[in-house]
Amino acid sequence: MTSPATAPPVTSGPGARRVGSLRWRLGVAYALVLAVMLGLVLAAAGAIVERALIESTADRLEIEAGLIISESGGRRGVTATDLAAGDLAAILGGQETAVVVLDASGSTLASQSNGAPPGVVDARLDPARYATVVASGVSVEEVMSSSDGSERVLLVAVPVELRTGGGPPDDIGRPDDKGPPPGRGLGNPNNPNAGGNPNPGGVGSGATTAESSNAVAQLAVSLTPIDAELAELRATMLAIGILVLGVAVAAAWIVTSVGLRPLGRVAAVADRVAAGDLSARAHLPDGNGEIGRLGRAFDEMVERVEASLRSQRQFAADASHELRSPLTVLGGFVDVLARADAGRSEEGARTLAAMRREIDRLSRLASDLLLLSQLEAGGGNLEPRPVDLGELVEDIGEAVRIIADGRRVTIERDGPLPIVADRDRLTQALMNLVDNAVRHTPANGLITLAASRDGMLAVATVANEGAPIDPRHLPHLFERFYRIRATVPGNGLGSGPGDHAGLGLPIVRAIAEASGGSVDVASDGALTRFAVRLPLSRS
Repeated sequence: MTSPATAPPVTSGPGARRVGSLRWRLGVAYALVLAVMLGLVLAAAGAIVERALIESTADRLEIEAGLIISESGGRRGVTATDLAAGDLAAILGGQETAVVVLDASGSTLASQSNGAPPGVVDARLDPARYATVVASGVSVEEVMSSSDGSERVLLVAVPVELRTGGGPPDDIGRPDDKGPPPGRGLGNPNNPNAGGNPNPGGVGSGATTAESSNAVAQLAVSLTPIDAELAELRATMLAIGILVLGVAVAAAWIVTSVGLRPLGRVAAVADRVAAGDLSARAHLPDGNGEIGRLGRAFDEMVERVEASLRSQRQFAADASHELRSPLTVLGGFVDVLARADAGRSEEGARTLAAMRREIDRLSRLASDLLLLSQLEAGGGNLEPRPVDLGELVEDIGEAVRIIADGRRVTIERDGPLPIVADRDRLTQALMNLVDNAVRHTPANGLITLAASRDGMLAVATVANEGAPIDPRHLPHLFERFYRIRATVPGNGLGSGPGDHAGLGLPIVRAIAEASGGSVDVASDGALTRFAVRLPLSRS
């Protein structure tokens, strides 16, 4: 069998259960949902504010361009003027508003920076867009990067009617006046033929035609101030969002904790039931909700399991008790026959001896089954009293040297180890382990008995050399009637039928647990080790 195996890796515990609990998962889910919703709300609010600021700025630029909104035809009216391009660029736009006058091909006719950065002044739309503005007579607005890529720029392009040729129109109110200098005439849209132009309304005349444009006035402003306001607004909204998220998550955690408290009680009771305490009940408040129904169903299930196990234990105890009497009688008859038949037939003597062995084995089985049923039911007539575990292990070790049959026996003792236990039952448990070790240790193999201290626990260890136990069998070794069939004698925990009934290790566990302790097994390529752990006495 094998050596002291290393403890299995810890995959669960209070911390692990807390992190992976339903409460923790719901809290994370609530936080993620709230974070996504707040993110969407804040993003939408930021986009709405940004759009409102840009539209407000665009409306201001259109007003500065002198646009007149026309309701007819669904189109905006065209600003008609007899100013030259340079004069028009000079009078349009306010401070830090770049004004550029372009023709339908996108060529610059005039520009005025008005204190705007060069990147804003040089910002341009696609040339085809200017042709569309001239042809349609509808203004456009667009947000784009400046020519140097350092900032965002808002462009508003509006159609205009420029004087493209000829002198200024005559001023019919003042015949002695020579009129304004060339390129500075204001025109008279109500008298397109003034000045004797032989081509009224034609290109090159000083007159204009309603909703007929031949140029574009582009007004551009930097969006850096708006971007700064938006950044400050987003920072403020982010801080508020984080605060709201924290408050909402805390509230959700509290609500979830209160709501899941009944499930926590059910889980705690389930752990107690799994540990063997079948008297535990959830006792959740009555109700027609899912949690109330779950509590009632759980308690009813545990009651049925407890009743079933109680019935099984009672049956085993009754059966073993009832079997002891007829087995005792049969053993007496066999002894009488053996004495009466002494010296007659060798075959008869062997038969009677075999019958005696089987009757003894059945008697031991009945006694073990009765003891196991009593211990699991909380009985067993235990008489706890102060015991030195180190001294007890040393005494058992001396007895093992007698029954070891050529196997090496070592005893290790770590000083006095005071405990409170039933000495006879504890001796029985350790002798079961010793018997198992002797049966599975090869000739000249080593059996080690040790008594040591592990914190506030006293540990009695029985280890032996031999073939290791297959790891898949280890969790089942302390189950009733569990035996490992081995094809090679000395390999595993069973070398053939009839060698043991599979109750020795369950009795060891029952005695250890009835004494307030536990038992575990480890097996690897060198040793197999059984360790009984009992609490040290405080006195």
